[in-house]
Amino acid sequence: MNARTLVYILLFSLFSMPLTGTCQQKDSTYYKKENAPDVKKILIDGKFWVWTQKIGDGKINVLLLHGGPAITHEYFEIFAKYLPKHGITIYYYDQFGSYFSQDPTKEQLNDTSIWKVSRYVDEIEQVRKGLGLDKFFIYGHSYGALLALAYTYKYPDNVKGMIFSDMNPSQRDFGERYTLASKQTDSLLNALKQYHAIIQNKTKRITYNTNLYQKAFDSTFERNFVVRLNTLPDYLMRTKAHKNYEIARKIGPSTFSLNYMTMISEIKVPVLLIAGQYDFIISREQVKNLSTRFPNAQWYMVPDAAHMGFADNPAEYFPGLIKFIRRNK
Repeated sequence: MNARTLVYILLFSLFSMPLTGTCQQKDSTYYKKENAPDVKKILIDGKFWVWTQKIGDGKINVLLLHGGPAITHEYFEIFAKYLPKHGITIYYYDQFGSYFSQDPTKEQLNDTSIWKVSRYVDEIEQVRKGLGLDKFFIYGHSYGALLALAYTYKYPDNVKGMIFSDMNPSQRDFGERYTLASKQTDSLLNALKQYHAIIQNKTKRITYNTNLYQKAFDSTFERNFVVRLNTLPDYLMRTKAHKNYEIARKIGPSTFSLNYMTMISEIKVPVLLIAGQYDFIISREQVKNLSTRFPNAQWYMVPDAAHMGFADNPAEYFPGLIKFIRRNK
């Protein structure tokens, strides 16, 4: 599986939806959050602003980096229920091009230098300065975990600890895990009467209804390997609705442009690796092996959870996260 295929997977397997344009129409949630307490817009490179919000008043600070690319901070809203009461202040942050941050101009859309992981790493540093954070914990989920890793590698003196959630920095291992999850999805469909013939024809490379198959594959894959909930809560529905696919496609080619595996041995701060039991990106064995590459890392798997373990099984996800943060404060 090549890098281009991995980028496609990362962009479109997390909440598959019809494509939307970059200048998304703003809804009531946008304007409500515009006027929410402790919202701060931070100017980046003197060219555009990004949206942030502080939640809590504890002395321990955690900056949350969302995935996608180009989804929003909204799927982290559940964190406000668990972390602040333990003296942990969390900071939501929509990366440039995401829904709550400034819309790119046409000129910016065509500026390929903007849509690079390396530039987003420097954007995070400007966000840190804008928020007045000295030593802080950096948390990254999915694509955001790659940003957290690259930031910690470049700016280690600013970081107390790194949380690397539900991501795989190895393209090869990512591909192996996704291939297995895809085969398991086809197996689940094959067991259903209405899809059995389609899967059999697909296996035999005989013509089949590709539209019907893709729709069934996407919904089954999401339900089993992305988020294992029968009904999505409001904060996930809004995350799904607000993803900007045009921006995601622009960032996509840069996703694996950095050699993350060579960075790992240089990360000296405490690291926590987390993944869901059924995560389509990284397996238990891969998490375990990855933890041995860091000088100072621990890991755990969230049972009965997929790519969004904090939504699937918060009772198992958050205690370990909170314990790690408080131990290394």
